Amino acid sequence: MSLPDANWPRWILASVADHFKTTVDALPLPLLVEGIDDREAEKMRAASHVELRLHGPETKEISNGYFRLFVEINLLLTEFMGGNNAYDFIQHCGQIQTSASGVIPVYRYGLGADDDESLVGCLEPDPTRSEAITVFHFGEIDRVRHIRQSAVDGRYRMFLYN
Repeated sequence: MSLPDANWPRWILASVADHFKTTVDALPLPLLVEGIDDREAEKMRAASHVELRLHGPETKEISNGYFRLFVEINLLLTEFMGGNNAYDFIQHCGQIQTSASGVIPVYRYGLGADDDESLVGCLEPDPTRSEAITVFHFGEIDRVRHIRQSAVDGRYRMFLYN
């Protein structure tokens, strides 16, 4: 029985953040990575922003040293309403959903001896789930400050040898 590589969670989070930063920057919106970026940062006070949360990896050894990993990715879009075309917010959800619908390359990001930025593998939307990438619209969640939210949620898998 083998053990999962201790670097996998870091490499996956850094790679997922890098992947979605490109998409969110093009909208343009600030991206806050949960657990990495300061919640008091200017990004959180922006009129509109996106928060990235990652759950996993959930690992299971399928055979000697061969692992299946599951990762859940959640992107929460927040917008203070007023002055914007309401459909712009929905369009942002669609653009993030499109970005989430393809493969996400995972690289060896970091400053350690094993972190040479080479490709580890790719997360792919979990083909065993018909709703692998879903958009949820919560609508106006704060009527006093006029804040609305939506989320793009995905479940991914990848296979790695260790």
